[in-house]
Order: sequence, then structure tokens, then C-alpha cells
Amino acid sequence: MTMMSLSELARCYRTSRVLQRYLDGESDELTATRVAEHLKECRRCGLQETTYRAIKRALRGHDVDELALRRLRSLNRSLAETGGADPP
Repeated sequence: MTMMSLSELARCYRTSRVLQRYLDGESDELTATRVAEHLKECRRCGLQETTYRAIKRALRGHDVDELALRRLRSLNRSLAETGGADPP
């Protein structure tokens, strides 16, 4: 595994913070362009995008338990804050 530079890590962090809005089509044009470019270049963030898209497809048209939805959002925030690393 190769080490990521601080600028690469920062770019991944910024992408993870706006990824949901991007996937929902709620990002401004500049942000959407930057996220799309990053997703083409970064395997790790691309996998995160693929996972989120699969979750959205699976949930489409189904009633979702509010508690489960809150837990998923909490997990998303946690992953964004830690960059997907396992907690200590």
C-alpha cells in the first residue's frame, strides 16, 4: 500500500464531506466538477461512491426505518471524519 500525501488526504476528506450532496445532484457546478474529477483518479473515494450508489439503489422505493437511517448517517459522518480508518 502506498502512502498518501497530505494534499491527497485533504482532497479525499473534502470529497467525502460533499459526496452525498454530489450524488443527490445538490452540489454547485464547481464542486460537482471537482468531485467527479477526484472520483476518476482516486480508487478509495471511487469505492465509497460505488457503495453509496448501491445503498441508494437498494433503498429506492422502500420505506426506511428512521432509526436505521440515523445510524447510517452517523456511520457516514464517522467515516468522513476518520477517512474510513478503523477506530483505535
